[in-house]
Amino acid sequence: MTASALPHQTGQSIERKRRWEAADAVIAGSVLLVSVIIGVFVLLCVQGYGTTIDEAKAKAQRAANVVAEGSRWVIASARTAVETASTAGSTPGAALDHFSDVSRQLPTSLVLGVYDASGRIIRERSMPTAPMSIDDHDYFNALTGPEEWALGSQEELSGRPVFAVAKRQQVAGAFAGAVVVFLDGGVLERLAVPQELGKDSTISIVRSDGWVVARNPALIHAADLSGTSGMTTLNSADQGTYESAASPVDGIARLVGFKRVPDLGFIAVASVSKETALAGLWYSIWVVSLLLAPIAVALLVGSLLTAKSMRRTRAAQRSLAAALEHNEVLFKEVHHRVKNNLQSINSLLQLHPIPREVRAEMSKRIFAMSAVHEHIYRTSSFDDVHVREYLRTLIENIRAGADPRVEVEADLDDIVVGKDSAASLGLILNEVLSNAFKHAFAGREDGRILVKLKALPDGRASLSVQDDGTGFDPSVPAKGIGRRLVEGFAAQLGGEIIHSQNNGYVFTLDFPGRLAEPAAGS
Repeated sequence: MTASALPHQTGQSIERKRRWEAADAVIAGSVLLVSVIIGVFVLLCVQGYGTTIDEAKAKAQRAANVVAEGSRWVIASARTAVETASTAGSTPGAALDHFSDVSRQLPTSLVLGVYDASGRIIRERSMPTAPMSIDDHDYFNALTGPEEWALGSQEELSGRPVFAVAKRQQVAGAFAGAVVVFLDGGVLERLAVPQELGKDSTISIVRSDGWVVARNPALIHAADLSGTSGMTTLNSADQGTYESAASPVDGIARLVGFKRVPDLGFIAVASVSKETALAGLWYSIWVVSLLLAPIAVALLVGSLLTAKSMRRTRAAQRSLAAALEHNEVLFKEVHHRVKNNLQSINSLLQLHPIPREVRAEMSKRIFAMSAVHEHIYRTSSFDDVHVREYLRTLIENIRAGADPRVEVEADLDDIVVGKDSAASLGLILNEVLSNAFKHAFAGREDGRILVKLKALPDGRASLSVQDDGTGFDPSVPAKGIGRRLVEGFAAQLGGEIIHSQNNGYVFTLDFPGRLAEPAAGS
């Protein structure tokens, strides 16, 4: 393999790699965009899932609070009915009448049963539908001890689920039996309907020991929740929410809210089916997925077609790039030749027998023109020129040939002008600064010149040259051509010249120019 073949083949390898990168970038971008869309969609789904769960828990908590208050009123009213039956007097009929008067005000039917110390019913003081015996019920056993009131778990009476509110009866301090009212468990249905908790939702009253007192929908059999993780949570706080992966009663996943009613010994519980709560979210996800799928497919197909088109046009792009590079080289060569020609003209000028002062002025003007061409081909700025470094070069060149005791300070913004304006701006600065060195400090050993280049609003800029010298009167007729040059170049720039005095002379040029954009990453 020859040395000349190696760079050529290396270039071909780079071209193949670039072609692959250019085409693949479109596909990769589309895949990335689709991935981002899917990722955002998944993120929104996750956020929606969390929000839906939180809203369902909040709904369950609100329902539990309502159930707690409603159940408190029902059970407290049932206690009032029991108290009425207990204190109505010795006449059995009177007790039943008083009980009936109170029970009519409750939203559910009550059955009164009065029992002796053995748990057998006292028929003449009880309703006909009351159970004959309660000696095997936990609430009766609780009343044989120190408890004055007891709340029974769900049981069945006349084919209906009921629960008992019982009060201890005693004579001379000894246990003498119990007065019990049996409440229809259907009372919870009236509390459930306004909550609109949805399909498979439940509301319940649960005793602190875990036995379910009442539930809507009703239980087939009494349920004991003690020992379950849910019961542990119910006993851990006065109120709250939790997620039940599977109900111990029917296995359905629910979001549960609860509120304790410690003075009456129960916990109000409301739950929302997790499936019901998420049904709307799943439907929305399905609909959005149907909309996103065609978009994703269209993006991927479009990227493949675009990549194919890019490969077809790659050869033309390489030709254009080569032509552009060639033109850039030509532009640099042109500006380099112009700069060399101007230097040659300057050299020829030095050979002519003309006054030294005129020759020096002409040399400075030629340098100002050649410097801009050098700046252009060194920076490859063929359309717009950043004139800060160009003007700084002019200032240093003029100061190098002037009185070293005069101090020059430059405060230059990075101003951009058109390439045709750069030379005019340099020539104006050359004339004004040279005149300041030549005339401003006559008879003085030192001086100070301040050159400023600043951006102005509305796409304009300002060049000012200020000295602390003897001043300048623009109304005095000029002897040379310098002032006419400055005015002519200013007109070419579309600028305006302002003469002012401020402890010396101030030359100001207002011209079209803008502040350069900051470099990327600066």
